[in-house]
Amino acid sequence: MHRIDGARFRTALLPLVVVVWVLAAHGRTAAAAEDLRAAGADAALYAPYLSAGVALVRARDTRFVDGADAGNAALYGSPQLFDSGALDDGLQFHTAAGLRLPCRLRAQLEFVLARSLEWRGNTNYRASGARQPSGARLDTWQLLLAGFHDFPGWEIAPGRRARPFLGAGLGIAGYRLGGNIQRFPEPDDPQGPLRRCPGGEIPFTALPGGSGRNFTWLLTTGIAVPIGDSIHLDVNYRYTDAGEIRTDVGDIAIVRYREDGARREIPVRINETSADHRTHALLAALRFEF
Repeated sequence: MHRIDGARFRTALLPLVVVVWVLAAHGRTAAAAEDLRAAGADAALYAPYLSAGVALVRARDTRFVDGADAGNAALYGSPQLFDSGALDDGLQFHTAAGLRLPCRLRAQLEFVLARSLEWRGNTNYRASGARQPSGARLDTWQLLLAGFHDFPGWEIAPGRRARPFLGAGLGIAGYRLGGNIQRFPEPDDPQGPLRRCPGGEIPFTALPGGSGRNFTWLLTTGIAVPIGDSIHLDVNYRYTDAGEIRTDVGDIAIVRYREDGARREIPVRINETSADHRTHALLAALRFEF
């Protein structure tokens, strides 16, 4: 399923419009204040560049809840029931191609990839115990158009300036979710419907995977440090709202064990479930100007 939420898109535009307006106003003021020598030192306009880097990414705590009703059963069936957790810290790989613009502005098209991020959560079904661990794997990608404004900064060596910057971006994010399992190792009644197999196997519920695309937006701030005549080290913090990740409409596999140890698997068709995907990241990237 591919979904781009118009309401979320309109909400995302507000902070982006504010940031762009502030940066543009500051850029006009700063440009008017600089003399011709300083403007020449800021580098040739419309110079292209390439960038590559790695980010440590941390997802905000969130929860899977019932999603859109497609006429099937709801997995949780109540706002008080959910799967609460977060993705483990992981790595994102960034590549970008950009262009330097007047007024110390930059624009770039960037691609971001993260693989095998691990979801760890805990469901809260009734009578299933306090510990109901869940797990899944998530692959994501983002394609964004981002704009940046470089501030004057300060000189760290003759002809070289470290420049703080602000930026914002808008684009499309894709995801693929799989291996989604909820386990029940400590039910309230160990001899009841959630009993273990005599061999020790834990009863579980396997959910469908999911994939899709959403609008995404980011805000970022950082500093660019020159490490060569045409090479900069960009270190920046990023906040990204990548929409929702969802399990598809499909059959769950409810695996339980009878008193005699026999395994039984009960398929039940359910609606989708969904969780917000919002991340914080610390990115270090090398920018090569031409």
